[in-house]
Amino acid sequence: MKLFHISDLHLGKRVYEFSMLEEQEELLRQILEHIEQEQPDALLITGDIYDKPVPSVEAVRTLDTFLTALSQRGIHTYIIAGNHDSAQRLGFGRELMAKSGIVFCGAIEKEIEHYQQQDKYGEVNFYLLPFFKPSHVHGLFPEQSVETYQEAAKILLQATEIDWGKRNILLAHQFVTWKGTAQRSDSEVLTLGGVEEIDAGLFFDFDYIALGHLHSPQRIGKDHVRYAGSPMPYSFSEIRQKKGITVVELKQKGEIEMDFIPLMTKRAFREMKGPLESILQAAEEEGSEDYIRCILTNQEALFDPIGRLRSVYPNLMTLEFAQQEKEFEQTVSLETEELVPEEIFSLFFEKQNGKELDDVQQGLLRNIWRELKEEEA
Repeated sequence: MKLFHISDLHLGKRVYEFSMLEEQEELLRQILEHIEQEQPDALLITGDIYDKPVPSVEAVRTLDTFLTALSQRGIHTYIIAGNHDSAQRLGFGRELMAKSGIVFCGAIEKEIEHYQQQDKYGEVNFYLLPFFKPSHVHGLFPEQSVETYQEAAKILLQATEIDWGKRNILLAHQFVTWKGTAQRSDSEVLTLGGVEEIDAGLFFDFDYIALGHLHSPQRIGKDHVRYAGSPMPYSFSEIRQKKGITVVELKQKGEIEMDFIPLMTKRAFREMKGPLESILQAAEEEGSEDYIRCILTNQEALFDPIGRLRSVYPNLMTLEFAQQEKEFEQTVSLETEELVPEEIFSLFFEKQNGKELDDVQQGLLRNIWRELKEEEA
Protein backbone atom coordinates (compact mmCIF):
# COMPACT_ATOMS: atom_id res chain seq x y z
CA MET A 1 0.00 0.00 0.00
CA LYS A 2 1.40 3.34 -1.06
CA LEU A 3 0.72 6.43 1.06
CA PHE A 4 1.32 10.13 0.44
CA HIS A 5 1.94 12.13 3.62
CA ILE A 6 1.66 15.95 3.64
CA SER A 7 1.03 18.41 6.44
CA ASP A 8 0.81 22.01 7.64
CA LEU A 9 -0.79 23.52 4.54
CA HIS A 10 -1.67 26.72 6.43
CA LEU A 11 -4.08 27.74 3.68
CA GLY A 12 -4.65 31.49 3.72
CA LYS A 13 -1.34 32.28 5.42
CA ARG A 14 0.32 35.65 4.93
CA VAL A 15 4.09 36.07 5.21
CA TYR A 16 5.16 39.67 5.89
CA GLU A 17 1.62 40.58 4.76
CA PHE A 18 2.11 38.87 1.38
CA SER A 19 -0.68 36.38 0.67
CA MET A 20 0.63 32.88 -0.03
CA LEU A 21 -2.64 31.63 -1.51
CA GLU A 22 -1.43 31.70 -5.12
CA GLU A 23 1.65 29.67 -4.17
CA GLN A 24 -0.49 27.26 -2.14
CA GLU A 25 -2.90 26.69 -5.02
CA GLU A 26 0.05 25.88 -7.30
CA LEU A 27 1.45 23.41 -4.74
CA LEU A 28 -1.91 21.65 -4.43
CA ARG A 29 -2.00 21.33 -8.23
CA GLN A 30 1.47 19.75 -8.10
CA ILE A 31 0.30 17.29 -5.44
CA LEU A 32 -2.65 16.29 -7.62
CA GLU A 33 -0.30 15.75 -10.56
CA HIS A 34 1.91 13.46 -8.46
CA ILE A 35 -1.19 11.57 -7.29
CA GLU A 36 -2.10 11.01 -10.95
CA GLN A 37 1.42 9.73 -11.68
CA GLU A 38 2.05 7.63 -8.56
CA GLN A 39 -1.49 6.40 -7.83
CA PRO A 40 -1.17 6.19 -4.03
CA ASP A 41 -3.81 4.28 -2.07
CA ALA A 42 -4.27 7.03 0.53
CA LEU A 43 -3.37 10.64 1.26
CA LEU A 44 -2.57 11.60 4.86
CA ILE A 45 -2.87 15.29 5.83
CA THR A 46 -1.70 15.77 9.40
CA GLY A 47 -3.14 19.05 10.57
CA ASP A 48 -2.93 22.84 10.26
CA ILE A 49 -5.05 22.72 7.15
CA TYR A 50 -5.84 26.40 7.60
CA ASP A 51 -3.67 29.12 9.11
CA LYS A 52 -6.46 30.46 11.34
CA PRO A 53 -9.39 28.94 13.23
CA VAL A 54 -11.68 31.18 11.16
CA PRO A 55 -10.18 30.92 7.66
CA SER A 56 -10.78 33.35 4.84
CA VAL A 57 -13.38 32.63 2.16
CA GLU A 58 -10.57 32.25 -0.38
CA ALA A 59 -8.78 29.66 1.77
CA VAL A 60 -11.99 27.64 2.18
CA ARG A 61 -12.58 27.71 -1.58
CA THR A 62 -9.02 26.53 -2.21
CA LEU A 63 -9.49 23.53 0.09
CA ASP A 64 -12.90 22.80 -1.45
CA THR A 65 -11.39 22.70 -4.96
CA PHE A 66 -8.59 20.40 -3.76
CA LEU A 67 -10.93 17.98 -1.95
CA THR A 68 -13.27 17.85 -4.94
CA ALA A 69 -10.35 16.87 -7.17
CA LEU A 70 -9.29 14.19 -4.68
CA SER A 71 -12.79 12.70 -4.53
CA GLN A 72 -12.93 12.60 -8.34
CA ARG A 73 -9.72 10.57 -8.34
CA GLY A 74 -11.14 8.12 -5.81
CA ILE A 75 -8.22 8.37 -3.38
CA HIS A 76 -8.87 7.76 0.32
CA THR A 77 -7.95 10.92 2.21
CA TYR A 78 -7.49 11.16 5.98
CA ILE A 79 -7.38 14.66 7.51
CA ILE A 80 -6.85 15.61 11.15
CA ALA A 81 -7.11 19.03 12.79
CA GLY A 82 -4.01 20.90 13.91
CA ASN A 83 -3.55 23.56 16.56
CA HIS A 84 -4.27 26.31 13.98
CA ASP A 85 -7.58 24.71 12.96
CA SER A 86 -11.03 24.92 14.48
CA ALA A 87 -12.02 21.30 15.13
CA GLN A 88 -15.72 22.11 14.77
CA ARG A 89 -15.38 24.08 11.53
CA LEU A 90 -13.00 21.58 9.99
CA GLY A 91 -15.39 18.74 10.77
CA PHE A 92 -18.40 20.38 9.11
CA GLY A 93 -20.08 17.96 6.68
CA ARG A 94 -17.75 15.11 7.62
CA GLU A 95 -20.43 12.40 7.32
CA LEU A 96 -21.31 13.57 3.82
CA MET A 97 -17.69 13.84 2.70
CA ALA A 98 -16.83 10.43 4.14
CA LYS A 99 -19.05 8.92 1.42
CA SER A 100 -16.60 10.37 -1.11
CA GLY A 101 -13.57 8.94 0.70
CA ILE A 102 -12.65 12.19 2.49
CA VAL A 103 -12.35 11.50 6.23
CA PHE A 104 -12.09 14.37 8.71
CA CYS A 105 -11.21 14.03 12.38
CA GLY A 106 -11.45 17.32 14.25
CA ALA A 107 -11.62 16.38 17.93
CA ILE A 108 -10.56 13.49 20.11
CA GLU A 109 -12.94 10.95 21.65
CA LYS A 110 -12.39 8.40 24.42
CA GLU A 111 -10.96 6.01 21.83
CA ILE A 112 -8.76 7.06 18.94
CA GLU A 113 -10.88 7.09 15.81
CA HIS A 114 -9.73 4.57 13.20
CA TYR A 115 -10.49 3.29 9.70
CA GLN A 116 -9.48 0.26 7.66
CA GLN A 117 -8.23 -0.38 4.16
CA GLN A 118 -7.20 -3.61 2.50
CA ASP A 119 -4.32 -4.58 0.23
CA LYS A 120 -2.84 -7.91 -0.84
CA TYR A 121 -1.16 -8.30 2.57
CA GLY A 122 -4.38 -7.78 4.52
CA GLU A 123 -5.71 -4.99 6.74
CA VAL A 124 -4.16 -1.58 7.31
CA ASN A 125 -5.63 0.44 10.19
CA PHE A 126 -5.48 4.24 10.18
CA TYR A 127 -5.67 5.84 13.64
CA LEU A 128 -6.52 9.56 13.64
CA LEU A 129 -5.26 11.65 16.55
CA PRO A 130 -5.99 15.37 15.99
CA PHE A 131 -4.43 18.11 18.07
CA PHE A 132 -5.41 17.94 21.75
CA LYS A 133 -4.46 19.48 25.07
CA PRO A 134 -4.23 17.68 28.41
CA SER A 135 -7.40 19.50 29.51
CA HIS A 136 -9.29 17.91 26.60
CA VAL A 137 -8.22 14.44 27.72
CA HIS A 138 -9.04 15.22 31.36
CA GLY A 139 -12.54 16.22 30.24
CA LEU A 140 -12.98 12.75 28.74
CA PHE A 141 -11.33 10.97 31.69
CA PRO A 142 -12.12 13.13 34.76
CA GLU A 143 -10.95 10.41 37.13
CA GLN A 144 -7.42 10.62 35.65
CA SER A 145 -4.72 13.13 36.58
CA VAL A 146 -3.56 14.65 33.28
CA GLU A 147 -0.91 17.34 33.50
CA THR A 148 1.33 16.79 30.47
CA TYR A 149 0.83 16.01 26.80
CA GLN A 150 2.81 12.80 27.30
CA GLU A 151 0.38 11.62 29.97
CA ALA A 152 -2.60 12.61 27.84
CA ALA A 153 -1.35 10.70 24.77
CA LYS A 154 -0.61 7.62 26.88
CA ILE A 155 -4.16 7.62 28.30
CA LEU A 156 -5.68 7.81 24.81
CA LEU A 157 -3.51 4.94 23.57
CA GLN A 158 -4.39 2.77 26.57
CA ALA A 159 -8.10 3.43 26.03
CA THR A 160 -7.90 2.29 22.39
CA GLU A 161 -7.96 -1.38 21.43
CA ILE A 162 -5.19 -1.91 18.88
CA ASP A 163 -4.25 -5.22 17.25
CA TRP A 164 -0.47 -4.89 17.09
CA GLY A 165 -0.27 -7.94 14.85
CA LYS A 166 -1.84 -5.89 12.05
CA ARG A 167 -0.27 -2.98 10.19
CA ASN A 168 -1.21 0.24 11.95
CA ILE A 169 -0.74 3.85 10.88
CA LEU A 170 -1.01 6.78 13.30
CA LEU A 171 -1.77 10.34 12.20
CA ALA A 172 -0.95 12.89 14.94
CA HIS A 173 -0.48 16.64 15.22
CA GLN A 174 1.66 17.27 18.28
CA PHE A 175 5.16 18.34 19.32
CA VAL A 176 6.73 14.88 19.15
CA THR A 177 10.46 14.73 19.90
CA TRP A 178 13.12 12.10 20.40
CA LYS A 179 14.94 12.60 23.71
CA GLY A 180 13.81 16.22 23.68
CA THR A 181 15.14 17.15 20.24
CA ALA A 182 13.49 18.16 16.96
CA GLN A 183 14.20 20.84 14.37
CA ARG A 184 11.93 23.88 14.66
CA SER A 185 11.36 27.00 12.55
CA ASP A 186 10.67 30.69 13.24
CA SER A 187 7.11 30.42 11.92
CA GLU A 188 6.11 27.92 14.63
CA VAL A 189 4.88 28.89 18.08
CA LEU A 190 7.58 28.09 20.62
CA THR A 191 6.90 27.03 24.18
CA LEU A 192 9.16 26.72 27.19
CA GLY A 193 9.86 23.96 29.65
CA GLY A 194 9.07 20.92 27.47
CA VAL A 195 5.51 20.63 28.80
CA GLU A 196 4.08 20.10 25.31
CA GLU A 197 6.61 17.46 24.27
CA ILE A 198 5.61 13.86 23.59
CA ASP A 199 8.44 11.35 23.34
CA ALA A 200 8.37 9.48 20.03
CA GLY A 201 9.02 6.19 21.82
CA LEU A 202 5.39 6.18 22.92
CA PHE A 203 4.38 5.53 19.30
CA PHE A 204 7.13 3.18 18.11
CA ASP A 205 4.80 0.16 17.91
CA PHE A 206 2.91 1.71 15.01
CA ASP A 207 4.16 0.75 11.56
CA TYR A 208 4.21 4.37 10.43
CA ILE A 209 3.68 7.55 12.44
CA ALA A 210 2.59 10.47 10.24
CA LEU A 211 3.28 13.66 12.16
CA GLY A 212 2.25 17.26 11.68
CA HIS A 213 3.10 20.48 13.53
CA LEU A 214 6.81 21.09 12.77
CA HIS A 215 7.58 22.61 9.38
CA SER A 216 10.87 20.84 8.72
CA PRO A 217 10.58 17.37 7.08
CA GLN A 218 12.44 15.05 9.44
CA ARG A 219 12.62 11.66 11.09
CA ILE A 220 12.15 11.50 14.84
CA GLY A 221 14.05 8.71 16.58
CA LYS A 222 13.36 6.06 13.92
CA ASP A 223 12.79 6.07 10.16
CA HIS A 224 9.10 5.24 10.46
CA VAL A 225 8.38 8.32 12.61
CA ARG A 226 8.15 11.31 10.27
CA TYR A 227 7.16 14.94 10.10
CA ALA A 228 6.13 15.66 6.51
CA GLY A 229 6.80 19.35 7.11
CA SER A 230 5.04 22.23 5.39
CA PRO A 231 4.83 22.12 1.57
CA MET A 232 6.52 25.53 1.29
CA PRO A 233 8.62 27.89 3.46
CA TYR A 234 6.64 30.07 5.84
CA SER A 235 9.67 31.91 7.20
CA PHE A 236 13.17 32.60 5.96
CA SER A 237 14.51 30.14 8.54
CA GLU A 238 12.94 27.40 6.36
CA ILE A 239 14.42 28.29 2.97
CA ARG A 240 17.15 25.61 3.11
CA GLN A 241 14.70 22.85 3.99
CA LYS A 242 13.63 20.42 1.26
CA LYS A 243 9.85 20.70 1.02
CA GLY A 244 7.68 18.01 -0.50
CA ILE A 245 5.62 14.83 -0.16
CA THR A 246 6.74 11.96 2.05
CA VAL A 247 6.00 8.69 0.25
CA VAL A 248 5.48 5.55 2.32
CA GLU A 249 5.13 2.07 0.86
CA LEU A 250 3.84 -0.62 3.22
CA LYS A 251 4.50 -4.22 2.40
CA GLN A 252 3.98 -7.07 4.80
CA LYS A 253 4.20 -6.41 8.54
CA GLY A 254 7.58 -4.95 9.42
CA GLU A 255 8.53 -4.01 5.86
CA ILE A 256 8.32 -0.35 4.88
CA GLU A 257 10.00 1.78 2.23
CA MET A 258 10.32 5.56 2.24
CA ASP A 259 10.72 8.07 -0.58
CA PHE A 260 10.39 11.81 -1.08
CA ILE A 261 8.90 13.93 -3.88
CA PRO A 262 10.07 17.57 -3.87
CA LEU A 263 7.64 20.44 -4.34
CA MET A 264 8.59 23.85 -5.70
CA THR A 265 6.87 27.19 -5.25
CA LYS A 266 6.34 29.46 -8.24
CA ARG A 267 8.54 32.09 -6.60
CA ALA A 268 11.56 31.13 -4.56
CA PHE A 269 12.36 32.52 -1.11
CA ARG A 270 15.82 34.12 -1.16
CA GLU A 271 18.12 35.96 1.21
CA MET A 272 20.37 38.62 -0.30
CA LYS A 273 23.15 40.32 1.62
CA GLY A 274 25.53 43.02 0.50
CA PRO A 275 25.74 46.70 -0.47
CA LEU A 276 22.68 48.25 -2.08
CA GLU A 277 24.20 48.80 -5.54
CA SER A 278 25.34 45.18 -5.94
CA ILE A 279 21.92 43.86 -4.88
CA LEU A 280 20.20 46.15 -7.36
CA GLN A 281 22.57 44.96 -10.09
CA ALA A 282 21.90 41.30 -9.21
CA ALA A 283 18.26 41.70 -10.27
CA GLU A 284 19.37 41.67 -13.90
CA GLU A 285 21.25 38.38 -13.45
CA GLU A 286 19.14 36.42 -10.94
CA GLY A 287 15.60 37.61 -11.61
CA SER A 288 13.43 39.85 -9.51
CA GLU A 289 10.10 38.06 -8.88
CA ASP A 290 11.27 35.96 -5.89
CA TYR A 291 10.33 36.65 -2.28
CA ILE A 292 13.33 38.52 -0.90
CA ARG A 293 14.85 39.12 2.50
CA CYS A 294 17.46 41.81 1.94
CA ILE A 295 20.26 42.57 4.40
CA LEU A 296 22.20 45.71 3.50
CA THR A 297 25.81 46.09 4.59
CA ASN A 298 26.20 49.78 3.66
CA GLN A 299 27.72 51.95 6.38
CA GLU A 300 26.74 55.27 4.83
CA ALA A 301 23.27 56.77 4.92
CA LEU A 302 21.05 55.70 2.01
CA PHE A 303 18.23 57.54 0.26
CA ASP A 304 14.98 55.53 0.07
CA PRO A 305 16.60 52.05 -0.07
CA ILE A 306 13.29 50.21 0.22
CA GLY A 307 11.78 52.20 -2.67
CA ARG A 308 14.80 51.55 -4.89
CA LEU A 309 14.79 47.84 -4.04
CA ARG A 310 11.04 47.46 -4.61
CA SER A 311 11.43 49.01 -8.06
CA VAL A 312 13.32 45.85 -9.13
CA TYR A 313 12.19 43.37 -6.43
CA PRO A 314 8.39 43.83 -6.21
CA ASN A 315 8.16 40.94 -3.74
CA LEU A 316 10.70 42.34 -1.28
CA MET A 317 9.39 41.09 2.05
CA THR A 318 11.79 42.53 4.57
CA LEU A 319 14.73 44.94 4.58
CA GLU A 320 17.35 44.81 7.32
CA PHE A 321 20.70 46.40 7.97
CA ALA A 322 23.66 44.30 9.04
CA GLN A 323 25.02 45.28 12.42
CA GLN A 324 28.60 46.36 12.37
CA GLU A 325 30.68 44.01 14.45
CA LYS A 326 34.09 45.36 15.34
CA GLU A 327 36.80 43.95 17.56
CA PHE A 328 38.75 46.51 19.53
CA GLU A 329 42.35 45.72 20.36
CA GLN A 330 42.27 48.04 23.33
CA THR A 331 39.70 49.47 25.67
CA VAL A 332 39.21 53.19 26.12
CA SER A 333 39.25 54.63 29.61
CA LEU A 334 37.14 57.76 29.81
CA GLU A 335 37.65 60.15 32.64
CA THR A 336 34.20 61.65 32.45
CA GLU A 337 35.02 64.44 34.85
CA GLU A 338 37.65 65.74 32.42
CA LEU A 339 35.61 65.37 29.18
CA VAL A 340 32.61 67.36 28.04
CA PRO A 341 29.64 65.38 26.60
CA GLU A 342 30.52 66.31 23.00
CA GLU A 343 33.96 64.72 23.42
CA ILE A 344 32.51 61.57 24.98
CA PHE A 345 30.08 61.18 22.08
CA SER A 346 32.86 61.83 19.53
CA LEU A 347 35.01 59.08 21.04
CA PHE A 348 32.05 56.68 21.10
CA PHE A 349 31.25 57.44 17.45
CA GLU A 350 34.87 56.87 16.42
CA LYS A 351 35.10 53.50 18.16
CA GLN A 352 31.72 52.35 16.89
CA ASN A 353 32.25 53.38 13.26
CA GLY A 354 36.00 53.25 12.83
CA LYS A 355 36.22 56.90 11.77
CA GLU A 356 35.96 60.40 13.22
CA LEU A 357 33.01 62.74 12.90
CA ASP A 358 33.26 64.82 9.75
CA ASP A 359 32.79 68.61 9.72
CA VAL A 360 29.06 68.45 9.03
CA GLN A 361 28.48 65.91 11.81
CA GLN A 362 30.54 67.95 14.26
CA GLY A 363 28.46 71.01 13.40
CA LEU A 364 25.23 69.10 13.99
CA LEU A 365 26.53 67.84 17.33
CA ARG A 366 27.44 71.39 18.45
CA ASN A 367 23.97 72.66 17.48
CA ILE A 368 22.24 69.84 19.38
CA TRP A 369 24.35 70.46 22.48
CA ARG A 370 23.69 74.20 22.30
CA GLU A 371 19.92 73.61 22.09
CA LEU A 372 20.04 71.25 25.07
CA LYS A 373 21.89 73.83 27.14
CA GLU A 374 19.33 76.50 26.22
CA GLU A 375 16.47 74.21 27.32
CA GLU A 376 18.18 73.52 30.64
CA ALA A 377 18.63 77.25 31.20
